[in-house]
Amino acid sequence: MRHAITRQLKLLVMVLLGYLCQVCIVSPYVKIGGVAPSLLLAMTAIVIVGYGRLRGLWVGAFYGIVMETLLPSVAMLNLMFYPVSALMCSVFFADKSASRLQYERSVGKAGRNTSPLVRTVLCAATNALLYEIVNVIYMYLGGAALTAAQVSKSLTGVAATTLLTLIVMIPIRKLLGFRKPDPENPAELRFGKPLRLDD
Repeated sequence: MRHAITRQLKLLVMVLLGYLCQVCIVSPYVKIGGVAPSLLLAMTAIVIVGYGRLRGLWVGAFYGIVMETLLPSVAMLNLMFYPVSALMCSVFFADKSASRLQYERSVGKAGRNTSPLVRTVLCAATNALLYEIVNVIYMYLGGAALTAAQVSKSLTGVAATTLLTLIVMIPIRKLLGFRKPDPENPAELRFGKPLRLDD
């Protein structure tokens, strides 16, 4: 019981720190090609891959609420985007269930989860790409003409968020108690739930 509470507190602290770092450090001071990466999308990807669909949805909902309240841009965009995107990405990037892995093995497939590090980067990149697509659509529907500079800025935002995820995912996963599955241990690769150091 104490172990589970400690694990949840670690997650809560990291989610809150992710938001504070985004607002106080990343947005004002970290720019790549004039675009700030999104630590919130990186954190959401880490939670989706490490903890699964439900916690990913709650983290996305929390980030959507605080971003909509404290840093509003397009009305309702953040509030709707973060939880919906987290839910969609969790379908593709969260660990497969044991029954799904068993089914895949029964039909002759490998029946294992891809490396959590690869899935985290792909999840963050997908989240960032979806966010930029939605932003461009909102701008276009609002009457703004789409230019090559806007498209370039959007792609730079996706690349910046992906790069930030590559930098922060391993330290954050270690702080949360995850480690990379051992390739010498087929059970860790096959059943794929990222194992915690304290398990």
